[in-house]
This record gives sequence, C-alpha cells and structure tokens, in this order.
Amino acid sequence: MFASWNARAVGLSQSARSAIDLAASCGFDGVDLLVRDLDQGGEDPVELRARMDDLGLRGGAWPLPVMWKGDESRFLDDLRMLPRYARIAAVLGLTCTGTWVLPEVLTDGEGGSSAVDQRRRTTEFHLDRLGRVARILEDHGSRLGLEVLGPISARSGTLPEFVCSYQQLCDRLAGLRERHENVGLLVDAFHLYAAGEGIEAGLSWGIDRVVWVHISEPLHPDRHRLLDEQRTLPNAADPAKCRDLLLLLDRLGFNGPVTVEPLSRCDAIRDLDARQMAARVSASLSSVWPHARPGPES
Repeated sequence: MFASWNARAVGLSQSARSAIDLAASCGFDGVDLLVRDLDQGGEDPVELRARMDDLGLRGGAWPLPVMWKGDESRFLDDLRMLPRYARIAAVLGLTCTGTWVLPEVLTDGEGGSSAVDQRRRTTEFHLDRLGRVARILEDHGSRLGLEVLGPISARSGTLPEFVCSYQQLCDRLAGLRERHENVGLLVDAFHLYAAGEGIEAGLSWGIDRVVWVHISEPLHPDRHRLLDEQRTLPNAADPAKCRDLLLLLDRLGFNGPVTVEPLSRCDAIRDLDARQMAARVSASLSSVWPHARPGPES
C-alpha cells in the first residue's frame, strides 16, 4: 500500500500540477487527481504523467465523475463521458475510483410498496447503474470501490434502511462483485467506526477486493450523535482503529492507495496554507503507518 495525497479530501482546490508537486515535496508516495477537472481545465495528462514519473510518484485514485444516484438523463450524459475520463486516468496511472451507496431505499413516491420490495428495487437499481459504470471502467483498467455512509445522522429515518454497514453492502450488493471482477470495497476507517463495525468488516470480500482506503478519526466516541463532517486527522490513539486497519492491510499485502480524508472542516488543518496542510497530513499518516515513511522536504 502507499500513501496518496488528495487535496479535495482536506478541502483544498488545486490544479493537478500543484497537487503533484505538493505530494512529492511532502513525502507522499502517490497522488489522487480529479480527472474531470484537469481535463476541463486543459491540463495535459501526458505532461502530468511525465512530471509524476520524474518525481517518483504513483497514480492513486480519481473521484468517480458520474452522478448515478438520481436523474437518468444526467446519468446517461455522465456515462457517455466516462470512457474519455477513464482513458485519461489510465494515462496518469490512476487505477481506482469509488462511490458511496445509498443508505436508505429508493421510493416510488406512492408509499404502497413493502420494505422488502423497496430493497429489491433499490438493489436492482445499484446493480444496473453501477454495473454499467463498472463495465466502462474495466475496459480501461480501473477498479470501482464501494463505500458506506456509517453515521446514523446520514439517514433520514423515514425510509427503510438499505446499506448502513459494510456487512450489509457485501450481502445486498454481492451481485456486483460476482458480475464484475473490478468491483470491490472502498474501506473507510471513519465509516467503519460510525457503523459500529470492526476493521474486518472492510475485508469481507477479501483483500483482493479492497480497492481504495480512506482514514480519519471521529471527533467524539458517541457514534449515535456523530456527524459525517466530525472528523480529524488519524493518530496512534484513534478510536477508529486507523493503525490497526493499516497493520492488517499491510500484513495481507494490500497494494493500493491510502488517502487521509478529514474533510474541509477539520480544525487541525483549517488555518494552514497548502504546504503546511499537506505536511501535517503526511505526519499524521506516519503516526499510524506500519513502517517508517519519508517526511516533507526541508
């Protein structure tokens, strides 16, 4: 596994070139990049890849540029653009992406269906739309990681639950795993904790199906009141078991990107400039990493 810098995960907006240079100077092994943004901004992926190679950086992950959860016309528009973005990701060596799945069932608005029927319909919706995404990604060497929203606060409470834990994800969306070899899990330490699960739940499909890893620490231990944005940087004493998760992944041979994702409201980095922020994120990774990591350049 390798430490990958992700500017958006800490609330920064950076060009791909800036993110690459900052990742290298602060001791990261790789970098996550926003493929749609760099394409629309006119950045040359071939030049960016050459810069990454010169700096010894690996390609990490790229956010999935597909709005698959809502309107079908928007989904189809995004799907038509996905091959282009997947080709660019391949040039940059970005081999994985991810998305969260719905915590509650879809509703037809009439309220007459049973919870069982609603869950079946919601499962079919995921199998169809994410299946179409997965097929395109597979054609271009990219893997799709699925993530849960663990906090209870992420649910309205007015609809039946669909997927609120990694165990439910693995059970209810097993069809995606069976049909698409490039589909696996985006294992998030914060969401494991918020869902009340142990770290092993994130490996329910096996280490070969772990696609991408996010780590951060919840700000307080009461997961019943925990909000999605209440996170901070990982450290050696974190209740989300970041270090234990990384130790297990390292022992089992995980070789993908690990991204720190405390989001933009994290007090530990809020008032820092970009370099200070990246350096602090890198140091937090070192505090939970299974072995020594290089630090920022002086």
